[in-house]
Amino acid sequence: MISLRARFLFFIIRISGLKNYLLKPGNAEKYVARDHARGPASPVRWLRKHCDIEKSEINGQPLYHLGPKKNGSSLHIFYLHGGGYAFNIVSLHWHFIKKLIRKTGASVTVPIYPLSPENKWDRSYAMVMEAFEQAVSRHGAENIVVMGDSAGGGFALGLSQMLRNANKLLPGKLVLLSPYLDQTAADQTQEELEKTDVLISIDGIRRLGSWWMREGEDPAMFPGSPLFETVDRLPPMLVFAGSDEMLLADSLRLKRKADEIGAEIELKIYDRMQHVWMLLPIPEAKTALSEIVEFLLAPKV
Repeated sequence: MISLRARFLFFIIRISGLKNYLLKPGNAEKYVARDHARGPASPVRWLRKHCDIEKSEINGQPLYHLGPKKNGSSLHIFYLHGGGYAFNIVSLHWHFIKKLIRKTGASVTVPIYPLSPENKWDRSYAMVMEAFEQAVSRHGAENIVVMGDSAGGGFALGLSQMLRNANKLLPGKLVLLSPYLDQTAADQTQEELEKTDVLISIDGIRRLGSWWMREGEDPAMFPGSPLFETVDRLPPMLVFAGSDEMLLADSLRLKRKADEIGAEIELKIYDRMQHVWMLLPIPEAKTALSEIVEFLLAPKV
């Protein structure tokens, strides 16, 4: 049963009208412009107090490395934030990263990758690939978990597929949180899921996808839409989705692709949950965090 806190929070999001506001011509562009002018959120106070934070740059883009001052472990999390590839990292992401560090003692790399619509997938992937290779040289690929929420989840999958295709070292594990994997919103079930999703629309997904792709490119191409690339020879993967979010369709299709070839993907679907609910201050998120931590700390078979 859905918690009262989650029910209340989703109700507030619904009545805020944000979903419909972003559908009006020009509104999404204005919203993105304001976000870009404001810039990315900085690590929250707990992280500044309890972690050694190194900030560097790759081609002018910020790159954070956080290591706990006490009780650190060999585990390293390479975290890719969500936001439709167009929006900056926010405090909610940093608070989630804080929880991961507190629970596991992991160090964390956070690339602040170039955003659309000014930048396309090729420039962002180039920056993230270089950041990952730096993390490998520092921590060892086998100790790295690539994790991301929403667009960051799609980025995490696409990065791993790109590494595999190039015969490069792969991370030890993958964690995808409400992953955004298909820029075309092509699944027929998404028309029904759109009715229960309080935040995301089919038109919104397609608009964001058009910003992410270069001129003339098919939005179904890899790596823009990693769902359409093969999922064989990838690390063990844990995927979370909510039953009421539009992107549930992406996770279900990913799971079906994996099952067809025997790839190792575990999908957890939480009843009545919305997009990226794992990051929200609700009881269901605490349960998901426990499952994520268990997966992170479990020895790789």
